[in-house]
Amino acid sequence: MKPLKRHPALTQLSMEHHHTLALCLRIMREPEKNHRADITEHFVDLEHHFLEEETLFGPLWHKLPDAALRERFEAEHAQLRQMIREPRFDDAEWNKAFATLLRSHARFEERELFEAVTKHALPPPDPA
Repeated sequence: MKPLKRHPALTQLSMEHHHTLALCLRIMREPEKNHRADITEHFVDLEHHFLEEETLFGPLWHKLPDAALRERFEAEHAQLRQMIREPRFDDAEWNKAFATLLRSHARFEERELFEAVTKHALPPPDPA
């Protein structure tokens, strides 16, 4: 199935996912390195991103045909927040787990959640 064109309400979130995926790549290239500065700086933006998504999607969940999308979205936001509350920046396994979860989450949103929200929950964009 061909992906839908990105809805204007989701464009900025998609661009932010690009920066997140770049961070994950940097971590995965050198998981043994301490990435405290990069992760901490990015997480400030990421927390804002999470809140923006949660505010946008909150009133839309009931329109989606699959409750598993909401469950995964909320569970992964909670897990990522928990990981950043208890970071182990010098632990290569923690770095890999954090980057893997963050990458998987961004891809899930792009490939599954945003497609479902666009198809079932957002109003059609204004033709301009």
